[in-house]
Amino acid sequence: MRAFYRAMASLPLLAALLSVGAAAQDYPSRPVRVIVPYAAGGSSDILVRLLGQKLSALWGQQLLVDNRSGAGGLIGTEAAARSNADGYTLYLATDGPVTVAAAMRQTLPYDWRKDFVPISMLAVSYQMMLVSKAVPAETVAEFIALAKARPGVFNYASIGIGSSPHLGAERFKSAAGVDLTHVPFRGSSTQAIAAMVTGDVAFFMNGTATSVSHVKSGVLRGLAVTSPTRIESVPDIPTFSELGMPSVDVVIWFAALAPSGTPEGIIRKLHADIVRVSSDPLFRKELADRGFHVKTSTPDELKEYMEQDFSKVRELVDKLGLKAD
Repeated sequence: MRAFYRAMASLPLLAALLSVGAAAQDYPSRPVRVIVPYAAGGSSDILVRLLGQKLSALWGQQLLVDNRSGAGGLIGTEAAARSNADGYTLYLATDGPVTVAAAMRQTLPYDWRKDFVPISMLAVSYQMMLVSKAVPAETVAEFIALAKARPGVFNYASIGIGSSPHLGAERFKSAAGVDLTHVPFRGSSTQAIAAMVTGDVAFFMNGTATSVSHVKSGVLRGLAVTSPTRIESVPDIPTFSELGMPSVDVVIWFAALAPSGTPEGIIRKLHADIVRVSSDPLFRKELADRGFHVKTSTPDELKEYMEQDFSKVRELVDKLGLKAD
């Protein structure tokens, strides 16, 4: 009799598990929204739109991009953290509003460990040192000489305090021993690049995905890249390591997260689908042409990677004395 009652008591749990499994099998049955915490036109936006084309074709449902820019990515990240955990709102994560913000700020309106669950790494990219054509420097050495001759006169752009361009520029300042003035822009790299074209901004450590086209068109100069090897699409631009500045080794990572509480079965399906479309040679080439390197991971591997990145960033922030609060 006891065995009978125990079996009856387990039925609701079994029914719930079967329901979750069925929901995951049918997922998605309507459009999926992905929140990008930056304005349209930046590296994150480019990546998620290319990925979205592949996932939409696979699912027969649209992946809709929701750009929520502001506060260096914090506004969009908070919106994602507060979204329904039903699998129909995802989040395109980068280091800036996640691990960097946690290392630089005393308080945040979200907790990246508690409010999100990892799905998969998507890609990594690097930064390119861009200078305005108004700056008479053709090489990194020439730019450093100019900056040392006129401390504090030259400025550099970022897309917000604690963003990857901000930390990249701070790494460069530390390695080069120069004094540059920070000019943060809201939104995406589009605004910063526009300011460089007009000559209002001298220097920008920008993602390769949105830098290559401007360099190839001759609008801006690319002086160095943070990647371990030269980038195929701009092979004449040296790496910082080649120039004797190995500490300027910025890696920008992009990952898919979901609000905590999203059913595990849906997380597994999302991960499997991302890995599937990421293995497409044409998709990988499309990303490579824009300076991305496709890199997927299991949810556990992504969780470990973010923890390691947080520790690395916190060490850098403490070393450089950077704080956002």
